[in-house]
This record gives sequence, C-alpha cells and structure tokens, in this order.
Amino acid sequence: MPYFTEKSGAQLFYDDRGNGEAIVFLHPPGMGRKVFKMQHSLAREFRVIFPDLSGNGDSEVISHAPDVSMYAREVLQLLDHLNLDQVVVVGYSCGGMIAQEFALTFPERTKAVILAGGFPKVATGGLRFEFLGGMYWVDKSPETLAKLLSHSHFKDVDIKRELNEHMAKSDPECWYTYYNRALSFDCSGRLERLTQPLLLVYGNKEFWINEHSKYYSVCPHVKMEVIEHAYHQTPATHYDRFNDALIRFVHEEI
Repeated sequence: MPYFTEKSGAQLFYDDRGNGEAIVFLHPPGMGRKVFKMQHSLAREFRVIFPDLSGNGDSEVISHAPDVSMYAREVLQLLDHLNLDQVVVVGYSCGGMIAQEFALTFPERTKAVILAGGFPKVATGGLRFEFLGGMYWVDKSPETLAKLLSHSHFKDVDIKRELNEHMAKSDPECWYTYYNRALSFDCSGRLERLTQPLLLVYGNKEFWINEHSKYYSVCPHVKMEVIEHAYHQTPATHYDRFNDALIRFVHEEI
C-alpha cells in the first residue's frame, strides 16, 4: 500500500491514481481520503492524489495537537516524496483551510486552488455551530459522528459503510484538535497574496457557509461556481457538477 514516512517517522497513507496534471485533495476533520470517493473517476484525465492526513484514516499520528500549518507542511512532504514540483490543491470544507495555507506558504508549489465550501475563517454563527457540534460529538461519541457524516454525504449503502469504517480509524484526539485549531484559524488578511487561479464551489442552500465567499473578492484570479439545490457536501452529493466544474477550471486556467 502507498505509504510514505514523514520526517517524524510516522507512516502516512495516500491514494495515487491516473496520470497528467497532479491534483491533491484535502479532507475535513476525521473523514479521511474516502470522502472523495466520487472524485476517483477524475483519474481518467488527471493524476489524482488523496492523502489521509496524520491521525486520520490509515495514517499514523504525528501529533495529538495538529494545526492547519502542520498539515500544510505534511502536504509539502508528500509532494517531495512524489517528486512533484507543483500541484493543484483541492480542499473540501475545513480541508480548504489547509489548501489555502499551503498555497500562501508554498506558492511556488501551487498551480491553482479549488475550494469546495471554502472559508478563510469561521465567520458566521452557523459555521461556528457546526464546528462546535463536531467537537462535541467527537468527544462524546466519534462513532455517532462518523455515522452522521457518512449518511449526510452518500446514499449508496456500500459507500456509506466504507466511509463510516474509514472514519472509525481516525484518532479522536487528532480529530477534535483539527476542528479546534481550525476554529481559530484566519487567513483572511493574507488572501490578496493568493495569486494563483482560484475556484470557489458552493451549494446554494448552505448560506451560512456561502457568506464567506465575500472574503475572496481581494484575490486577483478567482472564479465561483454555485451548484443549485445543493448543500455543503458538493464533492459527494453533487459530484457530477462538482467534477465538471473542476475539469473546466483546470483545462481553462492551467
């Protein structure tokens, strides 16, 4: 299985499929790479790479106190391991914070950024409530949270089971701290330095997250795609339109 050894000695898992333009997908807390199950088909056109961040899924724990910048450095080590000079980074939900931090800290390694339900900080009460709810359930019953999230993302019974079982492998302390550290993360003051092509994808129904799109008006090269009749989980629930938007963006901008 494709693991690489992080400088701390921990074994970190990644799934590497296809050929062509390299795209790295970064997941939210606890969910691991299998939340991107419906992006596997993109391997027909691109090289798609799905890491389990440390403490998530099949990857070992590096620190029980991970933060966004630590995970961004982890992604850099993965690129070095794969001998990739530049990639497109895709971040879903809180994973988008890592994608932004990576692009801002390592711009020379970033061709473009795609954010599915992205935000530079937690700036609405609704989103804060979601974070606090996630932290509560990780602390109280991570099994319950895994079941809730797998059901909210997929209808197919087998895929739901696969995601649920994968999330059960995530370290609860890392899972909780990923939420907690991201809750205080804020890169909004640096967004004007995000000069790479940027695509924002939102579902039109989750207005308390979509409201964060206003922060990206300072980015010099930004496009936005709004998916009708969709909530936050667009890579899973509306994967056809999400994948089409990604394909168009990569072909047009890179």
